[in-house]
This record gives sequence, C-alpha cells and structure tokens, in this order.
Amino acid sequence: MASSGHASVPNRFLPPQLATTLQASAAYTLALLAGREDLSYYTGCYTSCMSLHAAAQDGEECTGLGCCQMSIPTNLITTIHMWGNNDSYPPPNNAWRYSPCSYAFIAEKGSYNFTRRDLTRLANKTSSDHIGDRTIPMVLDWAIRDGGSCQAPTKDAGASAKQTAPACISRNSLCVNVTHGSGYLCQCSKGYTGNPYVTDNCTNINECELRKYHCGSNSKCHDTQGDYECKCKFGYKGDGKSEKGCQPIFPGYATAILVALVSLTILVILPYLLLKEHKRRIRRGYFDKNGGKILSGANIVIFSEAKLSKFTNNFSEEIGRGAFGMVFKGINDDNQPVAVKRPIVEGEKPQQGGEFVGEIIFQFHIRHPNIVPLVGCCLETSIPMLVFEFIPNGSLSDMLHGAGKPRSLSLQKRLDIAIGSAEALTYMHSQAGQNNRIHGDVKSGNILLDDDLNPKVSDFGSSKLVSNASKWSVSGDRSYIDPVYLITGSFTEKSDVYSFGVVLLELITRKKAKYDGSNSLPMNFVKTCKKEGNGRKMYDRDIFSGEDAQSQRSIECLDRVGALAVRCLKEDVEERPTMAEVVEELKQVNMHVQ
Repeated sequence: MASSGHASVPNRFLPPQLATTLQASAAYTLALLAGREDLSYYTGCYTSCMSLHAAAQDGEECTGLGCCQMSIPTNLITTIHMWGNNDSYPPPNNAWRYSPCSYAFIAEKGSYNFTRRDLTRLANKTSSDHIGDRTIPMVLDWAIRDGGSCQAPTKDAGASAKQTAPACISRNSLCVNVTHGSGYLCQCSKGYTGNPYVTDNCTNINECELRKYHCGSNSKCHDTQGDYECKCKFGYKGDGKSEKGCQPIFPGYATAILVALVSLTILVILPYLLLKEHKRRIRRGYFDKNGGKILSGANIVIFSEAKLSKFTNNFSEEIGRGAFGMVFKGINDDNQPVAVKRPIVEGEKPQQGGEFVGEIIFQFHIRHPNIVPLVGCCLETSIPMLVFEFIPNGSLSDMLHGAGKPRSLSLQKRLDIAIGSAEALTYMHSQAGQNNRIHGDVKSGNILLDDDLNPKVSDFGSSKLVSNASKWSVSGDRSYIDPVYLITGSFTEKSDVYSFGVVLLELITRKKAKYDGSNSLPMNFVKTCKKEGNGRKMYDRDIFSGEDAQSQRSIECLDRVGALAVRCLKEDVEERPTMAEVVEELKQVNMHVQ
C-alpha cells in the first residue's frame, strides 16, 4: 500500500446508517478501510480502467471504472483507510500518464460526483482544484452516550408525563433513546419547537398560522398549548380533526326552513341597513376629510346634517343665493334665527388640510361689528355647510335694487353703510400673520343690513370654505371681478378694493353693476367721468334736489365718492388705494356732509 489515513472520533459521534461511504478515485487503486479499535473489521473497493476514455462518464455512479464506493457500517469509532496499487495486478505504464494520483476518503453518501478530470494531470485541474480547498463532507450521528439512557416517569407523575434525562432541561421537552448505539437525545415535545437543551426554549407552535395542519370542512382552527383544535362552525357539532368531522346540528328540512326565514328577513332589512350604513360612512368620511377631529378639539360648534335639516325644516325657506351657495333661514335649539349656507355644487372636491381648518377657526373667533359672525359648521357633506347669525333686513342689493317701491336712503346713511363695510374689509386685510385674508366675493348682495341698517359683511373666505379658489371666476359674479385677476389668475387685497369700488358706484347711482340689459356700471361711470369730468349724470337723484347749499354740498360729496370709486377701479393695481385709505377718505367725506 502506498498511503494510509487514521481517524478517531469521540464515541458520541457515529457514522449514520446507510449515509456514509468509503470512496476511491484513480485509474488503478485499491482502497481499504479497517475499523474498530482491534481492527477486526475490513472492507474496501478497487478501481481500474485501461484509459481515460474507459473511465465512467462524468456524473455516473462509482462502480469501479475510475472510481469506486463502499457502504460502511455503523458503530465505527476508530477507522483506518488505506489506498495504493494492487501489487498482484500492477497498472499498465500508460496509466501513470493520465492518472498519476490516487484518492481515498470517507464521505457523506451522494456528496461526491465523479468527473474524469479527477483522474487527469492537467495543470491546475487536479481533484483538489476541482473540489476546492474544503474537504468532502462526512456525516456523523450525535447522541449523549456517556450519560446513560432515558429515565421512565414515576408512577405518580401522571399519564401525560414523559421520559426524562438530565440534559433535557427545557420545559415541554422529552428524552428519546437512540437506536444507533447507546445513549439518548432530547427533543421538544409534540406541538413545541426550539432547543430542548436550553432552559424554557421549547415554545408553542401555532399550527393554525403554519396552515399545514388539516381542519375538516365546516370547522376552524384554534391554537392551544402544544396542540390545536378544529372547532365546528355555528350550526355544526363534532370534531373537525376527526374522520367524521363536523356534522349539521339541524336536519336538512329544518335548516332549509331556517335559511328561508333568515333570507327573507335579510332581504327586507338588509337594503335599509346597508343604505343607512353607507350614508353614515360617507358622512364620517367627509367629517374626517374636512378636519372634524381638529375642529372638535378647537371648541368649534359642529352641527350634524340632521340637526341643520331640523333647524331649516328640511331647507324649505330660501332667503338668498350667492356665488357659492344657497342660504336658508332656520331656528336653532335656543329658538334663535340662524342663516344656513348650503353649497350649490354638491360633489365638488372638499377642501382638505390646514387651510380649511385654519379658516374655520379664524372666522369662528372673529368678532367685528360689521362682519356677520360664524356660529358653527356642518362637516358631514362633501362641501361643509356654514351656520351664520341671521341678519333680518336682507342685503344692500335688495335695499337698492329690490322689487317694488325703492326705500329712500339719505347720503348720510349710504356713507355709513360704505364706511362700515370698508372697515370690515380693512380689518380682515390687516390680520397680521394670516394667509391672504381676502373676501373674494365683495358685492352689494354680500353686505347685509340689520334693523338699524348697519352693514354686516358676509361670505368672508367663501372661496376657501365652500369652493376651490380656482373656480372663482366661473362661480363668482363677473360684474364685480377684478379684470386683472382674469388675466393673471392672482386674487389679492386690491381685487377686493376693485369690487368695493363697484359697490360705491351702486350706492351713489342706485344702479346695478350690470344695468339696463348689458350696460356695465363701472365702464360707463369711468367713461362719463373722463368725458364730463365727473359722474353727476349718473348720480341717484333722490340723494339731492334743488339748488340749495345742502344739495350742492351733497353733490360735492358724491363727486369725491365717485372719484374714490374710479381710483378703486384703476387697471394698474398699484394706483388703487388700500381699504384703509378708502376708509379714511370716506370718513373725511362724511365729516363734510355733517
């Protein structure tokens, strides 16, 4: 023999049955394996092939043509493996040319795949190069072999007690005697997984989550400690794990009658319940999108849609219609009149985020004598409904242009209305730190009058609260819209100034913003002033009469108001006054009247 190898392993490791083989690879090699400490066991195999082409094909089993293998028995603690040439049958001389090396090794069965390259002497193509620096794997069975065997449970331990051993320290573990040699192993009990040799490491397996444990039809899996149950569904009895499974509690005809009754009940009640639940979810969804949680925490008064329907008698009394909604009169729980603004266009995408919520909180806390206060809101519709204090005398538009005999308005009262309205706009424009506190829809229809004809500006922030700002040019009254906005799409405080200029012209002429068909009040007044130097031809004749000093003073005041209105209507926004400047100039005119 040319070479030999010796291997000795601790007796707790043994070759597993039918899993380990003696392998040899060479052109002409005899491989032998001697086992047991007294070398009382021998086995081996022999390889031969006349040429490289006579060897087995790559991947074929090792049957002696270039490689051979031999199963080895269990319980071999010590092994000696030898390989070399058979002196009785020396290889032909040409074998050394293509197969200069011989190999013999113990390996896991199936881990070595023969290839003819293992026989050749091509540069860097030897067997070790082909296999790599690592060795061929060998599998050994492990067991605790020097600690005796499993101990049977005591008689008083109970029927569920299992065999134990000192190494099985985890709860829910058991001892198993090995069949391969002496000794024992520990394993987790059925229904548990983990390391039985570590304290409390065997943990429950949730069989229901693994979905590989069968439950019969009409049953449902329920996990228990170390096991699982298949509980029968409603209307069934038995055990879903058993062969019979879950059986119906009621006979077939009784079940049919019960199903028919239940189905009939469902057909009657279900559509109503579904519709009711659908509406509730829609209302809840709108409530959340409209910032309901934030507004509730900010102590804002929030009404339900049903409550506002009750206040307004199902929205039966319409008292106004604006650019962004219809207004209905209602009576609240305190028997006080309120005005409920309901959006015209349902289904428009509701405002979301901080802008809408901030605008509601801001308006709710506004307290100005010339601004209609916001009482509360309803967030259960796609576009929120707003609840305002009710102003009894209608709008300035109704007062100036309403049907029937027009009500007489003195110059003094008209100036008071103009000054009060302008102060409201000035207040909103002056709110430091607020984001563009513009009105967005200044017109005579949005200036309400109380019992003493004091002005109350309404609809502040409507473009933010009940519509998308980008829709303003479509939904707003175009007679009041700043032409610059139509060009640039930018709505600013000076846009409110322009719209207020149109209101001033309505006050001094008592003409609508668009009168006598398609005549534009702003355009015609500006043309008249350019042509005549003033707008006296268009003034309301009820303000003055005769040639006395008082009438002359009124005309001069109207000239100043008209000139102020023309400045408000300037195409260049930089030439327009601010609302604060408008208030100051109106007050000076008012002093002249008095």
